[in-house]
Amino acid sequence: MTKSGSPSDDHSQTREPSFVDVLASSDLPEGGKRAVHHGGRELVLVRVDGVAWALDNLCPHRGGALSDGDLQGHHLYCPLHAWCFDVRTGEGFFPPGARVEAFVVRERGGRVLVARADRPVPAFRPPDV
Repeated sequence: MTKSGSPSDDHSQTREPSFVDVLASSDLPEGGKRAVHHGGRELVLVRVDGVAWALDNLCPHRGGALSDGDLQGHHLYCPLHAWCFDVRTGEGFFPPGARVEAFVVRERGGRVLVARADRPVPAFRPPDV
């Protein structure tokens, strides 16, 4: 609120994200997976029940490419050790508490658009063993 009692001009909390065109909708068939580069990172796009979803493509465990894993319904499995993530939220089913970043996706005019990534992430470095 401003001093006059009217709402302030700061709309940062309600601002719509900007989107980047990453793929033709026809290049992502039902049940399909596709790795794309976006904002200095690699994402995996999947289509389940006609809806496109986007996640960070690297599994947090050992850096496996989720785009190489199995997609079963809304569950995407890492090809290395079967860590499993919900494509709608990025939340892990196995193991509990694991997570990958999920991105807002829109489809318009036959194109898949992904919310702009604010920051690039460094290349994956496996944990010391």
